[in-house]
Amino acid sequence: MKKIALFSIFATSILLSLVLGAEKINAADLFCSGDTFSKTILFDIRLPRVFLCILSGAMLGGSGAIFQLFFRNPLAEPGIMGISSGATAGAVFAACFGLPGAAGLSALSTGAFIGALISGILAVAVAGKKSPATLLLCGTALGALYSAFSSIAISVNSRQLHSMYMWMLGTLSGRGWDEVLFILPLSAAAVFLSVPCIGKLDILSCGEVTAVSLGLSVKKLQYAVIISGALAVSAAVCAGGTIGFIGLIAPHITRKFFGAKAKVTVPLSMVTGAALLALSDTLCRTILAPSELPVGTVTALLGAPFFLSLLLSKKRVTNA
Repeated sequence: MKKIALFSIFATSILLSLVLGAEKINAADLFCSGDTFSKTILFDIRLPRVFLCILSGAMLGGSGAIFQLFFRNPLAEPGIMGISSGATAGAVFAACFGLPGAAGLSALSTGAFIGALISGILAVAVAGKKSPATLLLCGTALGALYSAFSSIAISVNSRQLHSMYMWMLGTLSGRGWDEVLFILPLSAAAVFLSVPCIGKLDILSCGEVTAVSLGLSVKKLQYAVIISGALAVSAAVCAGGTIGFIGLIAPHITRKFFGAKAKVTVPLSMVTGAALLALSDTLCRTILAPSELPVGTVTALLGAPFFLSLLLSKKRVTNA
């Protein structure tokens, strides 16, 4: 019943994303021959945006679940390796210094992908030499470094301040089928690499010593987790900029209702993340219509109190 409820919420989030918006869709126009205003809104604007919400939310939710299981840290999330900050830095440099777009993408999306790729390579390089605990701290430091580069670039070219501000808050406005077609193979590759990790993460939950005694190579698993996470985050950032907290919230909701086994947590966290992002994006498009809020503001309003509640509950358990 719980799974049926989750997939019902997921389906409802998609339907609401297609139906609601600043402009009303005339159902009769959809069945008329020829192009109509309602068809343009539905098929050229809202439908690709829904696909981007599903893909981005699924990548953030799934990678968040994998990171939390691997690091055995309930506060871990996709941005923990600095890949989100690296992607943002790439987008900032592309916009500020006039770098061209590629493969039909805007300069922002192209720069974000390059930044995510470079930061992912650095994360993998660090992963080869450090333990998982040290890797978390290195990722935090790298993220701060990328953010500093972004601030410097914006200071040098303040004309891009508004567009960069919107990007850093996270927004799906103006995205279309080109972005969908670009991030689809990235998302597929991330899923392909993460599937073999799922069973191994359940073994790792017994402890690293026990996992090694059972023949698990923690170092190989670490590489697979970081690479799949880098691909997932790069896909999500290319689609909608820096969207925070989905990767933190979705796995916790999933574990609360469906348990902590990786084979259940990871796929259902993808569904939960997709539904959360679709509902958040719909709220952003409708609450102040025809104006639009960045979707990252809504996810932050949801995620920040959630994050604080996790910290406080963890402190209570520790004190007890």
